Amino acid sequence: MAIHIYSGKNNLDQNFKNSRIQSVPFKIQADCDAPVSSYFEPYVRTTDSDILTASFRGYPLKGKKLDLSEGYVGLVLHESVKPTREKDERKFHVVNKFNQITYWNWDKIPSKNDVFLKAMDWLDIAEALHSPIVEE
Repeated sequence: MAIHIYSGKNNLDQNFKNSRIQSVPFKIQADCDAPVSSYFEPYVRTTDSDILTASFRGYPLKGKKLDLSEGYVGLVLHESVKPTREKDERKFHVVNKFNQITYWNWDKIPSKNDVFLKAMDWLDIAEALHSPIVEE
C-alpha cells in the first residue's frame, strides 16, 4: 500500500498562531468542521498550575497545552476518498499545520504516564538514539 501526502493550497505557509489543535479522549463519528470556538473553547478554564478544565456532554475533562519538540511541525491531514481495500493507495491532503496541541484526559490531570505524552517524549529519545556520534 502506498501513501501519498499532497500539500494543500498555501497550507504550509499559514501562521501557527491561528491553529488550535485539541486531542480529546473520545471519537466523534463525523468528518466535518465543528464550531469548537463557539461551543467548547469559551468554557475552558485554566487553574493556577496551568491545567485546563472543561467538559464534553457533561463529562469533565482536564488538559494541558504542549509545544512540539524543536524542529518538528504537526500536520492535519484529510483523506477525501477512503480506500475500499487495505492494499489500495491512500491520498492525504495537508489542511493545516501546528506547533502546539492541547491534550485532554477524562477527569485526570495529564501526566508523564499518559501514552500520548510518552509518545511526545519519544521524539527526543529517538533523536538522541539516531543522531550521529561525534568524536571529540
